[in-house]
Amino acid sequence: MSTDLPAYERTVSVIVPVYNAVAHLGPCVASILSQTHRELDVILVDDGSTDGSGALCDEIAEGDPRVRVIHQANGGIGAAQNAGLDAATGDFITFCDNDDLMSPHLVERLLSILIDADADMSCCRWWNVGASAAAEALEEHRDDPPGNAIAFDDPGNSYQNVFSVALRRLKKQELRYFSEANWGKLYRASLFDGLRFPAGRFAQDVAIAMDLYLRMRRVASCSDRLYFWLQRGDSVSHSLRSASYYHDIVQAHARSFETALAKGILPARAFYGLTALQFEQRAVQTAADAERHRADRALVRSLKSRLTWMQRFRCTGMLLLRRAEVFVYDRTIHRRS
Repeated sequence: MSTDLPAYERTVSVIVPVYNAVAHLGPCVASILSQTHRELDVILVDDGSTDGSGALCDEIAEGDPRVRVIHQANGGIGAAQNAGLDAATGDFITFCDNDDLMSPHLVERLLSILIDADADMSCCRWWNVGASAAAEALEEHRDDPPGNAIAFDDPGNSYQNVFSVALRRLKKQELRYFSEANWGKLYRASLFDGLRFPAGRFAQDVAIAMDLYLRMRRVASCSDRLYFWLQRGDSVSHSLRSASYYHDIVQAHARSFETALAKGILPARAFYGLTALQFEQRAVQTAADAERHRADRALVRSLKSRLTWMQRFRCTGMLLLRRAEVFVYDRTIHRRS
């Protein structure tokens, strides 16, 4: 990889898992190929689509030599992301969901602040938009001026403990906030050496989040809203409510909890994530569901028993605050989407 080249000549791999997205894929990839940073390695991973998305991927690749297509049997988003990682050739990696949009300045801006700060990852803010308003939102904010940027160390601690909207605004830590979502971030490709997403599972990003962030020394973060996250009622995160879905969420946050605690980090975000256990219980329909739930309940009880009373007090306080924030969000922004 050409790490000795100036920033504008360095290749950035953009990994796009694709599954039955024929209605949204065109605008998504168009926004990627319109990046002001031109040295791109765009990898479209057709994960067993049945709606013509695979053919559309091939058609797009024919029109731009920077685009490559991987066709594989359906294995879920983790398997698709792994295929992209295996094929990536860039010094840096970013991800884009197949129905979202990227500002034309996203890659250039994230690469610039990452290199300036000598960071391992950079991240930006995002817009929550409905599918019908996405194109208009992108056009309206296409040339927004650059915002503020900071760099900070100890990203694992920030991930676990800077997630309450109220607290991070009160403490003026907004730019220290980032989630496990892989979009809206730029990574040094070496971070993924020997690290892959669990295939065939939901919450695959949560499952490796702490492993990934603990590999990092420094993160650069900017206030620029450069990613357009489309809210669709038929997406997996909005529509799927099976017991196995919540089981995967519990297991992912349990792994995050254990990894954080082993490194002396208060696992506040993971503590909150473990509340998916109650949703798993409500979704139980089969004997197998019930057995998984019993095992998950024992696991959660065991994890929480490892906290000191002060740690549990702090985690519970942030959990209650975050629940209140989600209540407000669900009745305002989410309802309008």
